[in-house]
Amino acid sequence: MAGPPLPKEVLQRVLGLKALEEQREAQMKAYLVERAALEQKYKALIDPIYGERSKIVRGELEPALSEEDRATVEQAGTTTDEADGPIVGVPDFWLSALGRNEAFEHFLEEPDVAALKYLVDVRCADFEDLTGFTVEFEFAENPFFSDSVLTKSYAIPNLVDANGQPELEKITGCEIAWKDAKDNLCVHEVKKKQKSKRGKNAGQTRVVAKLEDKPSFFHFFKSIKLPSADDDDEDEGDGEEFDDAARDKIDNDVELAFALRNQIVPHAVLWFTGEACDDDDDEDYDYDDEEGSDDEED
Repeated sequence: MAGPPLPKEVLQRVLGLKALEEQREAQMKAYLVERAALEQKYKALIDPIYGERSKIVRGELEPALSEEDRATVEQAGTTTDEADGPIVGVPDFWLSALGRNEAFEHFLEEPDVAALKYLVDVRCADFEDLTGFTVEFEFAENPFFSDSVLTKSYAIPNLVDANGQPELEKITGCEIAWKDAKDNLCVHEVKKKQKSKRGKNAGQTRVVAKLEDKPSFFHFFKSIKLPSADDDDEDEGDGEEFDDAARDKIDNDVELAFALRNQIVPHAVLWFTGEACDDDDDEDYDYDDEEGSDDEED
């Protein structure tokens, strides 16, 4: 036991308190088992709702409206321009929902918009044992990449009891299959002049083209190496040192992930309409997941 020796009567009480802590941990394990079962029960009820939402957004289903909502539609002053053809589904639904969330607005670059217009669904699913979650972005056929679904998963053993500070074990992204190098939104070609210092070409200059990273939301789908117990280990992953910039990158990534899980996916239509951000300056605005999650953003 750390610290100076305790008097016997105090030690007796501290050991009693530790026994209570062990009882609490046993109860928490039982709670997690029941919580996982409850999550699965309501997931089975909520998934069909998300499925219907997806069909409406894609244009595969027309919703059944209440009389009040039908009256609202009839009173609307806008109509479709027949010259433009029929509107399918809800164009730019997910692009607009993401763009209006404060966690995402600074990460969406102008070139990303063209690709995100093909986004047809965003899903977020907790692992069955509540030790993490997966984010899925589904795209229609597009000119940028051949993947239909881009994924990112987060292993978080304390997902239920995170208290705003999730204990990350692993962040696993995916490789994006860009159709052509010029379509890769994460890099751009930079031409640099090189001057030969030796040999028969000494003094001559040539132009070399190199690919360098550029800002893009699609960097989000990369896996992220997490700091180990010893941040100075030599095999820390490509020699990466976990300085403040690296930790900020992890923090920003987790913020985006939890914004998706707790805010955007459950309440997508409110982000699309802007209703969710009407009280953007009100820190008391409650975005908690209606599905029973009491986790907040990191």
